[in-house]
Amino acid sequence: MSAQRDFRIIIGGGGLTGLALANMLQLHGYPILSLDCQRLLQVLYDNIQDKSKILTKKEIWKVDVTHDSVVVKTSDRSSYNGDVLVGADGNYSTVRDAMWQIADVLSPGWISSDEHSRPSSDYGCISGTSSCCEDIKPCSRTSVFGKHYSYIISSGPDGRLYWSYFFKFQQRTRGNNIPTFTKEDERGILDARSNDNITSTVKFKRLLDSKDSSTIFSLQEYVFRRWYFQRIITIGDAAHKMFPMTGYSESASLESAATLVNAIREALAGPHGTKPSLNQIEHAFSITQGKLHARLITLKKHAHEQQRAESLDTLLHTIAGLYLLPKINTENMLDKLSRDIPLAEMLDSPNLSPKSLLVPYKNVLLRAPTSPGMSKWYFVGAYLLISGICYYGMWVQPGYYGLWDHVGDILTTGQFPYNSGFPLKRTYIGNEFIDNIFMYLSVVFMSGLKDWEPSFRFSNLYFLGIIIQPIAVWTVEAYRKRNLLTPVSMVTIWYTLSQFTGMGIYMPLYYAVYSFVSEPESYWWPVSREVPIKYAGSMIWAVMIGYTLPTIVLFIRWDDPFTLQNIEALWQLSPMFVPLLCTIFAYFHTSERSRVTQQPRKANEVSPDIAPLKRLYVVTGILGLLFHVYCVVRAYYDPELTISAVFWPDFISQEKTLGEGVKFMFLVDVWALEIATYVWSCQAVWDLKRVGRSNADIPKAATLIAVSTVILGPGATLCAVWYWRETRLAKTSFAPL
Repeated sequence: MSAQRDFRIIIGGGGLTGLALANMLQLHGYPILSLDCQRLLQVLYDNIQDKSKILTKKEIWKVDVTHDSVVVKTSDRSSYNGDVLVGADGNYSTVRDAMWQIADVLSPGWISSDEHSRPSSDYGCISGTSSCCEDIKPCSRTSVFGKHYSYIISSGPDGRLYWSYFFKFQQRTRGNNIPTFTKEDERGILDARSNDNITSTVKFKRLLDSKDSSTIFSLQEYVFRRWYFQRIITIGDAAHKMFPMTGYSESASLESAATLVNAIREALAGPHGTKPSLNQIEHAFSITQGKLHARLITLKKHAHEQQRAESLDTLLHTIAGLYLLPKINTENMLDKLSRDIPLAEMLDSPNLSPKSLLVPYKNVLLRAPTSPGMSKWYFVGAYLLISGICYYGMWVQPGYYGLWDHVGDILTTGQFPYNSGFPLKRTYIGNEFIDNIFMYLSVVFMSGLKDWEPSFRFSNLYFLGIIIQPIAVWTVEAYRKRNLLTPVSMVTIWYTLSQFTGMGIYMPLYYAVYSFVSEPESYWWPVSREVPIKYAGSMIWAVMIGYTLPTIVLFIRWDDPFTLQNIEALWQLSPMFVPLLCTIFAYFHTSERSRVTQQPRKANEVSPDIAPLKRLYVVTGILGLLFHVYCVVRAYYDPELTISAVFWPDFISQEKTLGEGVKFMFLVDVWALEIATYVWSCQAVWDLKRVGRSNADIPKAATLIAVSTVILGPGATLCAVWYWRETRLAKTSFAPL
């Protein structure tokens, strides 16, 4: 008999975890021995081919470890030898207690002295079943929020009800102090809650009157630091436990079983004819815990927070649960509730045919997604630094050049220094506050629109021309499903702040906020990538009419001073016109007029927004390329211009004219914006690799983006990156089908 056939795994526990593990091991032909007297899960039990290996009414009494085996003695004095012992016997695990005792003797300190007190409990639960209720729909789930209590009622296909009542303790308890309850306690609690509303027409009493069974218990939470010692390992509730609100408590048990099977398979894949050594077994156990430990802590945290939210634990939870939650659409809610599913561990064998999925599992990606970790803070730090330097360069440094004296003189005299026949317009809409804003902006912008400083006018033309592409990309992100209800979607506010203070100051802050918003793996799901077609189809017209056209009109050589200043004031609002026009055009989009009920998109279908988004990137990108080449060539050949005068700030510490000072401000602004956008483009590539959607070489990509920015222009480069990014995000599987 081969070593694989000789390798014996003893499973302590016949519940979900134990029987699931037995089924998984059965796939690979390992002899199994399962001990427990708990109720067997019928489906898993029926799938076990050799049921003689399942032994009930044999409580584990003692466990011994030798140099080459583990010996399990049961309450009937039977003895069973195996190569490993798996404790799948629940949160009151006998195997875990035995493992701790053995470890304390053989390796003191391996198990922390406070490990037994890690389980904590904040809530109790009564779970039960009841006959069907005609006022509760079959296959439905109802959640009831209350102050320090909550309900979950699930209805099966036959209408049978499975319900749970959760109640908060006065204080947290740990370890042996976690309370236990009697049937009298249960009856008293249920009687006190019988008048609670389950729905608008059903009270809890109706469920209690048709109750078939119920049980009361404390909800425990823990993820133990050590799951194994030598040949013994605990999985499932014996190693980790979380609140049942999210449904991950049971699925986590299946994950730990699957991860253990994968590790054992790898250990058994060694030289034929030999069993895995103790070191190999411990390595397999270490891999099992290592792959799951951090994830399970996250799952526990999410389940705990959901329990607090549904029981309205604090004022913030109450506001969120009663006022904000009802405003969230179903799809966004489902995305949040299912955010942890795609990262689940799964069996490596048998290999399943990969499928295209709108919420892809990590096995269909190029690699398992990872958290950004400290790298996120490097990006955020870079954006904050750029923003701070830009603020200094725009609003502090020009004061040393005498700019604010020039501005003050113009505001006082009402005349520009270059031409006494060019008066300052003082009234726009008759509101003093708004008129003062437009008057100040006119002072700043006029020298970049008239021919008083030729190099500044051309620099200004270049700057305002190359932000067409960023505005297009920022607007796309504002309407993307996954950015709804995040600061990224509030693009009108970002545009307003940027227009009146500096894009190089505020858009790096936008990128910093994006770094936090885009951190979760669920952010990158194809299902949340989409831009509703009515907005995607309207975007290009909104960008062209809302911003591009006003910018072209702005640089027409207007002779009348007031006409130019009126156009300049109107242009200041042009970035904000883009989302406004996009929303207006969307109202008249064909998809909105037809009002046809759209069926959910299948994963193998191309999303309808892809074509208009790609068209937006191509059109604006080509415009950016042509405009960049034109400006560089003209700056090189025009005798009135030089490359350095057009594109580089003059840092010489001497008093400057109005045009020179404002030009310095604008060039600092454009350089800050473009450097931050370059970093953002690199981050986009890095993010796609981090979440398993790309194999890009980051240093090479960063170099390519930098070279492209210089040769093709920053706008064209950003559109090219976002075009590529869109195609990667839209893919629903990266595995060969």
